[in-house]
Amino acid sequence: MIDDERLPLKIKFLEYFKELPIQKLACGVIGRKEDIITLWKKEDPDFSDQIELAKAEWAKTHARRVKSQEWLLERVMSNHFKERKELDVTLPIPLLGDDDVQKNNSTQETTTTE
Repeated sequence: MIDDERLPLKIKFLEYFKELPIQKLACGVIGRKEDIITLWKKEDPDFSDQIELAKAEWAKTHARRVKSQEWLLERVMSNHFKERKELDVTLPIPLLGDDDVQKNNSTQETTTTE
């Protein structure tokens, strides 16, 4: 880890996170908001790696104890295992006839040529 004044907070964060890898709760233990942890991870790759290692070790240890391993992985490692649902947003395009085009909501007067 990089030598800085945040080291005691990072250690306390990691100790909690190793027991229960929920960033929001670990942040509460050290009295910081999640955006600070995100910044620390960007600034300190070693700290970021330790968080990922703690999460992976926790999942490995606890996956054997859970009846639904899929549920556990979806919760703890949602960025990799979360079910993704896609929506089909294709909208039908109505076909307009000549009469429909002339009956539009335009404020201009429609003229016809013969």
